[in-house]
Amino acid sequence: MGVFYVLLFAPIIMQHFVVKKTYIDYETKNKNALAFFFCFLTLLIMLRHESIGNDTRNYIHFFKQFSVTDWKNVEKYNFEIGYSYFSKIISVFTKNPQIFLSVTAIVTMGMIYPTYKRLCLDSSLTIVLFCTMPTFVMLFSGIRQMLALGIGFLAYEVTRNKKWNLFILIVCLAITFHTSAFMLAFMYPLYHAKITKKWLLILIPLLGTVFIFNERIFSFLLLILSRFTEYEGVITSTGAYTMLVLFVIFVIFSFVILDESVVDKETNGLRNFLLFSCVIQFFAPLHAWAMRMSYYYIIFVPLLIPKILSYSSARWKSIGILGRYVMLLFFFVYFFINANGEVDLNVFPYRFFWEAV
Repeated sequence: MGVFYVLLFAPIIMQHFVVKKTYIDYETKNKNALAFFFCFLTLLIMLRHESIGNDTRNYIHFFKQFSVTDWKNVEKYNFEIGYSYFSKIISVFTKNPQIFLSVTAIVTMGMIYPTYKRLCLDSSLTIVLFCTMPTFVMLFSGIRQMLALGIGFLAYEVTRNKKWNLFILIVCLAITFHTSAFMLAFMYPLYHAKITKKWLLILIPLLGTVFIFNERIFSFLLLILSRFTEYEGVITSTGAYTMLVLFVIFVIFSFVILDESVVDKETNGLRNFLLFSCVIQFFAPLHAWAMRMSYYYIIFVPLLIPKILSYSSARWKSIGILGRYVMLLFFFVYFFINANGEVDLNVFPYRFFWEAV
């Protein structure tokens, strides 16, 4: 667990620690802390043992298969075409599976970091939230979906610039890495929708209806998905209620304390992502795929919450300041309690590739 203490502790110290007679402005310390976090996290993903992540060994196995497969037979494996050719291209230059893991880590984090660097207002809070999102452990396991998720950040940047034609191309590219990336198709309309507090009179009963009839609605959606994708049309109880409660709290928090008169469009768009994530979470207790479909939006939540705090109304300003410290402490402790419990994907305890199992 030592590496994860460094991963979380070091950026927080970098952001808040002040050396006497040395002045570094807050923005610089904030960016330096975030840069350290992403660099160190990328190294951990690159240098992980093949036992870290439930799917890592499987990906390594097929990478070795790609390395001895002719180009004309690349598509015979049961993977999306984009990922298959991506793996084959890497295998042309190296047969080393550790380099393969390193390349996928660098490419994925390289697509995520620029947006985080641009939008991060509070690196400490953003980092602890990032580490408690389900996408964190997936970074160590689900290579295909994490590459698709990284491409989703490219889709986000063209979305905010209203380049819809380029957006469509990028979404199609993401789907060639993981089928679930079709969820990115909702990103463009979600970002540009002007959902404000006035919508709550409609949203609250609508969300309540979705939650009450979630099983019937999801059964219908699975029936459709099973015809076109790998998703099985069978509902299985997952017990995933913790994240549902958390996202409901986040939604209430973001609508209550936000000053609608001063909020910028990007914050409003990110809040729409949170709202959409919450809707998807209504189905997470019914099927594991529902959670994975929300990954493309919940990874933006660590950027949204500090922005919500920065735009809090005068009435809720003191609550926002207190909330920031409460969340920072709570999610920091929650991460390590959760890491020492039964965590999916076999990420904890961490081992480097040179360590014996």
